[in-house]
Amino acid sequence: MICIDTDCIIDFLKDKEGAVNFVDSYKDEIVTTEINVFEVFIGIYTKDDHLREEESAIKFFDSIEILRIHGWGMKAAEILANLIKNGNVIEENDCFIASIILLNGCNKIITRNEKHFSRIEGIEIIKY
Repeated sequence: MICIDTDCIIDFLKDKEGAVNFVDSYKDEIVTTEINVFEVFIGIYTKDDHLREEESAIKFFDSIEILRIHGWGMKAAEILANLIKNGNVIEENDCFIASIILLNGCNKIITRNEKHFSRIEGIEIIKY
């Protein structure tokens, strides 16, 4: 199981070759989180003409597992608190994503955001 982060999803939806090749190669292992769904759709819905992009995103999310789990808020708070204590603060959404995937037994994420996710213990970054 490999979580696909928002940046890779957006690149895939824009038909960027690296992301498309990567998703095609790992399509049976890819999952994402509700937080990533939120991040993709907030970007889409802030545009005036978003219908085509919305349809593509819905089709993509229908094709993969979206991780949901009760209790992710507490785990995210623990992750962020530890990062704050060590002076390594990152965006809260990244802590939310990390908590959901870790609680689901996933420890890999496909992302270009190595700067943030590398600070979280137990997460392996796969760059595309």
